[in-house]
Amino acid sequence: MSNLDYKDFEKNDIHVLRQAQFVASMNVTFYLIISIAKIIIGNIAKSTALKADGYNGATDTLAYLIIIMGIAFAKRPKNQEHRFGYAKAETISTLITSILIIETSLWVIWKGIIDWVNNSSEKPDSLAAVIGIGSGVLTFMVFLLNKYFAKKIHSKPLLTSSKDQKWDGITAVLTGLAILVSDWGFPWIDKLTAIVIGLLMLRTGLFILNSSAFKLIDGFSNESLNQVKFELYKFPQVEEIVKINGREYENDIYISAIVKVDRSLTVSDTMKLTKTMQNYLQRRCGIFELDIQYVS
Repeated sequence: MSNLDYKDFEKNDIHVLRQAQFVASMNVTFYLIISIAKIIIGNIAKSTALKADGYNGATDTLAYLIIIMGIAFAKRPKNQEHRFGYAKAETISTLITSILIIETSLWVIWKGIIDWVNNSSEKPDSLAAVIGIGSGVLTFMVFLLNKYFAKKIHSKPLLTSSKDQKWDGITAVLTGLAILVSDWGFPWIDKLTAIVIGLLMLRTGLFILNSSAFKLIDGFSNESLNQVKFELYKFPQVEEIVKINGREYENDIYISAIVKVDRSLTVSDTMKLTKTMQNYLQRRCGIFELDIQYVS
């Protein structure tokens, strides 16, 4: 990372947010088309599994819409009441997404169980298998594109969604294969697959919920904090790191620390040291802002 001052960072963040919003919009269109196709074909072909996969995609469509709204809100400039800006709006949108996924997954599991009990001998049409496998291949291709753009613009909500998308692609292909087996004389597999899809959705939702909730309560990994401490100790003026805290606002990391230095250092020396440390940590750890208090 090159040395950027505060205004350069803000301009960069707005540019990243706009790119993330555009990519998320494209995903909404893709998921909307695929989901509608799966639900319609699932009803026509009498496949509980394909309908469940369609509802999974519909959930992702709503999830991306929520992320877009979160990104749009996150673009609001900093003010006196929100000195760290509105970046956490992205995290909140991710949290809402996880709750939506969990709710839909429970409904899909319940529907799969009901259909298994009531229609255990009804076989799905092979058309459902073709749609399932074809949509899975397309979804996996979109996942690769999303992963590339998410890493390029350093958007964590998009990266989180792309991970979910990878499993969507794999799930769709496996769903298609399960429908084929069901059509060959094992109709119960179609219903069982719907239940499994619901369980996978539940697992994904719980994972995203845990991750976003951790960020909202200012959780910061010990590994990242230890890395920052390791880099700070490289400065010979630092005798001891008395206390250090970190917080993360999506793409921005804020570090505050109390550092013990030699009492011979002047105020001017510590100001220069802080600036040098911040520039160094920006390059090494992606630190957005460093707040240091010195004691002797």
